[in-house]
Amino acid sequence: MACDTAEDATLLCRQVVEGLPEPMRAALIADAQGMGDVLSALDAAKGPGELALYEANPNATLHLVDDLPRLDVPGRVLVVLAPAGAWADGKVERWCEALRPLLLAEAALLLVISGGQSAGLVERLRVFNQGVDGLAQVYRGKGGVRYLQHFWSNPLGKAGTRDMELVRLDAGFAVAGTPQAPTDTGGDELLCLAQRPVLEGAPAFSEHWQVCESLDELADRASRAVSATVIFAMDGGQRLDSLARQLHRLRQLRGNALKLVVREMAPTLRYQDEQLLLACGATQIVPFGASLSRFLTMVESIQGYVWRRHLPTDFDALLTRLRPLAICGLVAPDAFAEAVQNMWHGVRNGEIVHQLLVLRPAPGLTPLQACSRTVFRRDGDIACVVGEVLFLFLFACRSEGVEQALDHIFQLSWKELFISQEVLAGVDSLAAPAFLDNRSPQPPRVDAAAQLPTQARPALAPRRVALGKRGAV
Repeated sequence: MACDTAEDATLLCRQVVEGLPEPMRAALIADAQGMGDVLSALDAAKGPGELALYEANPNATLHLVDDLPRLDVPGRVLVVLAPAGAWADGKVERWCEALRPLLLAEAALLLVISGGQSAGLVERLRVFNQGVDGLAQVYRGKGGVRYLQHFWSNPLGKAGTRDMELVRLDAGFAVAGTPQAPTDTGGDELLCLAQRPVLEGAPAFSEHWQVCESLDELADRASRAVSATVIFAMDGGQRLDSLARQLHRLRQLRGNALKLVVREMAPTLRYQDEQLLLACGATQIVPFGASLSRFLTMVESIQGYVWRRHLPTDFDALLTRLRPLAICGLVAPDAFAEAVQNMWHGVRNGEIVHQLLVLRPAPGLTPLQACSRTVFRRDGDIACVVGEVLFLFLFACRSEGVEQALDHIFQLSWKELFISQEVLAGVDSLAAPAFLDNRSPQPPRVDAAAQLPTQARPALAPRRVALGKRGAV
């Protein structure tokens, strides 16, 4: 079972141990930190009657096949908590092949729960289904926490792919709600309701297209549809919040079969705006610059699609999560920690992506000196100095946009100012005592020569210039 974060892996591991029946013999294998995190909140009244504990670092886990004779394996459930990076060398298939026959011979079960981004690991194991009896992921996406079961098997049979929404409780994860029943198409699945600007002056393309002159008219007709395609025009003069609220209302009112499309008629949508529209129920966003034929192809591609994301019931709370706080620039460590933890809620819900960086200055430079020429233009982009490093938070920033964001913030080459750049996957480090400091930093002034006032220059005046004749001696 692969989890996106170490926190989820720990919680799931504790939940698995507590869920084992009392007659079961079990063992927990983890490093010191993981062992302590699992056991610290373990309910003493739950779990197996016998739980052996084996402390092992990731490297020792790779040699588990050599240690099996010393673990009293017969009939035991072995739960291994290890980071996904333990198998970064690509030997996970060989590890499974070596363990599988030994476990079968002893009638033992091995469950590995890994924490950390593991797309490559999952992809390798997904095609290695003859050597592994089950593979699943707990990930953040589609507006929430999801459980993706690739396959699962036991002597009674096999189960295929399932993707379910989870809700996080104090005791662990639970499936949210009940599986959705097949959706009624309502007989209007061929109907397209569109605002006139999205057609670029062309008439309705067929009898299935209905063109609306205003947003209110479009919303009124859409409120009576079941599975039609509803196409909104997004231009520079339209309020994003109003459109998002309209999408949210329609999705709540008409269900998941309705296909809600937003066509960008002017370059107005940023990444965080797109995530807001998707979280509010948008099925598809057609970017500015797509030709009319490309737009029609994209609309055709979503026919038969059913919206599968989680829709938050409180629109205002969703809007707050996907909007930055009115703070930017260099701040005190305590203000930085509080602001980042507040803005991190959207990441936990799988609605948006932020970047939390740790930058270490080059030798001879202090973090404050490295910040002497910085320009923060966006709310939510903040930094603080803790010890000898600079913490930087970039609101609504994809991983591929980090370098461009740093180019905009640092007027000098940030690749020369800093010798290392680390991306943090979570905000646990912000709970350190160093982030209780409330002193506001004062970046040093740039060199004095650059600060000298400009001296008055004499006014320019024309003067006569005489030119000699060509060929004069």
